[in-house]
Amino acid sequence: MTRRLTGLFVAFLLACVPNVLAQNVTTQQQQTVSPNLASTKFLAGLFWSSSTGLHRRCAATIVANNVLLTSASCALDKYPNLAFGPGQWVVISSGDSRFTQNLTASAVQPSAVKSIDIDQCANLATITLTTPLTLSDAIKPILMNGAQVPQTAMLNTYNTSNPYGSPFLALTLGNQQQCETMKPQYVQDKFICTQPVQGQFITSDYLGGDPIIGFSVQGATPVAVLVGITGQFYSTWVNAQNGGINDPTAYRFSALVGSRVVQIASIAGVDPQTLTSANPLG
Repeated sequence: MTRRLTGLFVAFLLACVPNVLAQNVTTQQQQTVSPNLASTKFLAGLFWSSSTGLHRRCAATIVANNVLLTSASCALDKYPNLAFGPGQWVVISSGDSRFTQNLTASAVQPSAVKSIDIDQCANLATITLTTPLTLSDAIKPILMNGAQVPQTAMLNTYNTSNPYGSPFLALTLGNQQQCETMKPQYVQDKFICTQPVQGQFITSDYLGGDPIIGFSVQGATPVAVLVGITGQFYSTWVNAQNGGINDPTAYRFSALVGSRVVQIASIAGVDPQTLTSANPLG
């Protein structure tokens, strides 16, 4: 199975059956991210480690010190194995290296991946680390939000293929009728359907994996919360190949994390309340 899809981007997944691997982890103290998003301390990079080096696949979002989220399309390993040779997934969680496309193994100290739970129907992958991250001012999880996302919510994501300058991108909810027409065949769960906005290059990471950020009302202070993980976009092959234009026909079907908080907390070995903000989005 390759990552490049043709025509109208026929569904890249064969079945909607979660692939649950080992989930024995240690309960750890949960910390939350600052509402100031100038520093993307909750972002890591998912890399394929082989004899040819470290190759960045997608972003991964830290939700606990031993658990990260990305898209299922990012975590399937057949393509990286074919492209770079036999290897394994690793995570890089700090510094500019987490955004670099290719690294030498001696340049960083990656974290080993213990298991990946792939929920194909939701295009969501839950990554468990062998050794928990050491949390600090530079590495912190972001809270997930369990509330339903209203149509009027202001959502944003990061252009993590180029996270400098102005990486914060606004998301526009797609036309619901057109979204239903473009929805990939494997989709069964409710998704966030978005489409491009002015100046946004939807092909910056066609696999998805970037965090979708909203703001939850916490008294007088809006707190940044994780709403979802971006997924693959679907469009015509010709338009998808032209990354220099804004493709008005392309849609992303992104996973919602709210309904999976209990499952993710179980994998992390923590109380679900330590991972979430119960307050509605502002």
